[in-house]
Amino acid sequence: MNKIVMTNKDKLNKISGISALGMFALIVSGYITGNDSLIGFPNAMVLYALMPAALIWFGTRKNGCGSCNQIDTVSDKEDQNSFK
Repeated sequence: MNKIVMTNKDKLNKISGISALGMFALIVSGYITGNDSLIGFPNAMVLYALMPAALIWFGTRKNGCGSCNQIDTVSDKEDQNSFK
């Protein structure tokens, strides 16, 4: 049986993704119901927490476009032949 191990990056990705989706749902539900403040302060203030959470989620995705997520698939032999 294979055991799936979540690294700290995967845990951070999951936490930030779920919190970003929750905050986005809060903003959308406030817009749909017409309430400007659902949790005691204006819904637009939630954007100050939503944007960093979304950026953290985007930066910690597996196989994302960030430089830390890219995998070097070019072998040394192929790399040397391409410069001839």
